[in-house]
Amino acid sequence: MLSIRILTNNDIPKIEKMKQDFNIFRVVDTKKGKLEMVEFFNKDGVFRGFGRDTKAAYKRAKRAVIKYYNK
Repeated sequence: MLSIRILTNNDIPKIEKMKQDFNIFRVVDTKKGKLEMVEFFNKDGVFRGFGRDTKAAYKRAKRAVIKYYNK
């Protein structure tokens, strides 16, 4: 079963800071079976992170965004 939802500041408190710092306009959480995926959408593309839960996937997606902008 596939479920998709838009994450807000109520779900993860630090989302608003990420949105401001990296000009992100949407954060999407996708769940399929035991795999969670968080996607950050901004003008430069989509940054994804995968994990067993939303928190782990969020950390990996955040790491991908930071790594992209610090190269």
